[in-house]
Amino acid sequence: MKNFIRDYLTFNRRERKGTIVLVAIVLLLIGYLSFSSYLFPKEKYDSSEFDKQVAEIEKQDHVEDSLNDSKFTYDQNDYKLPNSSQPKIKQQLFPFNPNNLPDANWKKLGLSDKQIKSIKNYEAKGGKFRKKEDVKKMYVITAEMYASLEPYIQIPEEEKKTETNKPFEKKEYVKEKLLVELNSADTAELDKLKGIGSSFAKRIVKYRDLLGGFVKKEQLLEVYGFDKEKYDGLSENITVDVSKVKKININTATVEELKKQVYIKYNLAKLIVNYRKQHGNFKSVEEIKKLDLVNDELFAKLAPYLTIE
Repeated sequence: MKNFIRDYLTFNRRERKGTIVLVAIVLLLIGYLSFSSYLFPKEKYDSSEFDKQVAEIEKQDHVEDSLNDSKFTYDQNDYKLPNSSQPKIKQQLFPFNPNNLPDANWKKLGLSDKQIKSIKNYEAKGGKFRKKEDVKKMYVITAEMYASLEPYIQIPEEEKKTETNKPFEKKEYVKEKLLVELNSADTAELDKLKGIGSSFAKRIVKYRDLLGGFVKKEQLLEVYGFDKEKYDGLSENITVDVSKVKKININTATVEELKKQVYIKYNLAKLIVNYRKQHGNFKSVEEIKKLDLVNDELFAKLAPYLTIE
């Protein structure tokens, strides 16, 4: 144990010398950092000359700003106008119509070129003064100026009564009144009905083909997106010719042919064919009610589309 301590906690002669040198170097660095500010004092920078130059520049700018402020003032419309010490243009007031008033007359009324230009731009874009207050709405006309001009503004009655001055009236587009037979009409004829555009016309024809034809007008409500409001708007303009309905012979139709009909799903189509194979041909359309999948409601829908011949 003593040997272990001696080996790890004692230094040989060479190590002792190295330690002494290292400690000496550290002490020298500490001493240098502590006393360097006294040994090498920093040179102070004299900024008085620079401060003097800055003060001269600020003084000059202040004088220039004062001169500029004494020459010009700004009104509420951001137009640079001579101050009260400058001579003003004498205003000549006279009765006038502000619509298409010549520039020279506007000048006589006391307006500047910029103000006149703004008014002319307004008129070039279709603007029109239909009442005295319209002049006041021009942002280049101050309240004080309008007060002096208002008694002299005269707008003829014919310019006040224009179509653009009338309240907006919404005009509803009404399609042509006609009678359309649902089972024979093409998309162009259906598009003429009120509330039916090209999209609905295509949907109606597509659904009609899947059905085999319409047997009553109310079946339009089964078309995707077709609501009661749309139906009520055109019910008086449509008719249904049931003689044009295509019927399916349940004694000869295949499963594929049967399931194409909107009201016949695959399971029912397969059941009809299997029943026919087991019991022979149907003796009547009503006999289909014997099938488990056919209730009274479904039979009422299907019956007009079925036949045994």
